[in-house]
Amino acid sequence: MIMNRVFFLILLIAFLIVPLSINNVNDDGITYFDLVVEISEKLFEDTDVKEKNNISLSEDQKQSISSKLQVLTNSNNSLFNNFEEIQNENLKDINEYIAVNRWEEFSVANGGIKGIYLSGYHFLREEKINPIKDILSNTVVNTIVLDVKSDNGHLLYDSEITEVEKLKNKRIKYDTQTLKSFKEEFDIYLIGRVVAFQDPIFSRNYPESTIKDISTNKPYTQDGQYFLDPSDSKSREYILNVALEACLLGFDEIQFDYIRYPDTSYQGLVYDEESNFENRTKNINSFLQNATDLLHDNGCLVSADVFGYVLNAKNDNGIGQHLETIVNTVDFISPMVYPSHYSKGSFGYSYPNNFPYEVVTAALNDGLLRGVKGKNLRPFLQGFWHSSEDVRLNIKAAEDKGLDWIIWNNSSVYQKDFFSKINS
Repeated sequence: MIMNRVFFLILLIAFLIVPLSINNVNDDGITYFDLVVEISEKLFEDTDVKEKNNISLSEDQKQSISSKLQVLTNSNNSLFNNFEEIQNENLKDINEYIAVNRWEEFSVANGGIKGIYLSGYHFLREEKINPIKDILSNTVVNTIVLDVKSDNGHLLYDSEITEVEKLKNKRIKYDTQTLKSFKEEFDIYLIGRVVAFQDPIFSRNYPESTIKDISTNKPYTQDGQYFLDPSDSKSREYILNVALEACLLGFDEIQFDYIRYPDTSYQGLVYDEESNFENRTKNINSFLQNATDLLHDNGCLVSADVFGYVLNAKNDNGIGQHLETIVNTVDFISPMVYPSHYSKGSFGYSYPNNFPYEVVTAALNDGLLRGVKGKNLRPFLQGFWHSSEDVRLNIKAAEDKGLDWIIWNNSSVYQKDFFSKINS
């Protein structure tokens, strides 16, 4: 009777340690049931059945029990660790699915993404934001691109990134609740713009992370812009951390601007890695792939702004933006097909700015003919230096190709009639 009680006690301990089915198998192919049986056999193999009142365990038996129970414990821990890893991976897949599904449902319900850029500095200025709200309420515009990290290197939210204490670059304009209320009030798709490898504040504080000018041995500057080295691990990590914080704030999508090397023919630049096509495209695309993986895991889609000529250039033009490779690293690319930015003679026009419909159409054709899928091509269109009719022609060119679009105006000024019917 005592032997039976001891045996069942051992079984009970085993079941308490392993709160899963006893038919589970550990890494060595041994079931928990087999282990329990083996323990019981070791325990009683040398016990005299006639000794019913005094059961003593030898040191070898104690050691055997201890070893077998440790095997059970380790196997149990391994199972739970594996379970946690699987759950984490499942959660990442779910977050990505939700992000894609949210975009798809929104696009279908609203006839696509139709956006305008809003400077983050203008978010709290009534004279700027009120006309934007009027447009959101009374036109087809359903998407806002809002600065997260600006051209000046400022973060427009309350960041907790380590470097920010040294950078002193917070210029807080919104928080999670503000963004949530804004999205819900106007039922919009919200894109966070993160200026990547152009940052004057980070450059001055971490010059070792910048592209150097050999003539001064200081960070390279171009028209007041300071460029970080896209191969530098510290600058890459900082930008990724900003993007992740923005995603967790409540943006639906993170859009990277200045995701490139400086566009210059100046030969006196020093990089961590030699500036050639292979290294430039590798560094730009690996950063974007890392960003896409990270942001998908946390529920945001990813886009990248590129120069308009990337759609027809066969190389990377020295900046690391190569169409066939960059389009595979993000969900959307936004080529800046501004007619005013094309040189004389482009697409056969002496003055491309005077032919907005034709130029935008030709530029987008180049991208589509090179295999970019329409759902991945969302151009930035010109909302400056143009009449209302010209802006509407920009939009018509994109929509005639079945594409989504975003209008850019650095001053955040738009007219409601930009989004009206084209004059016949």
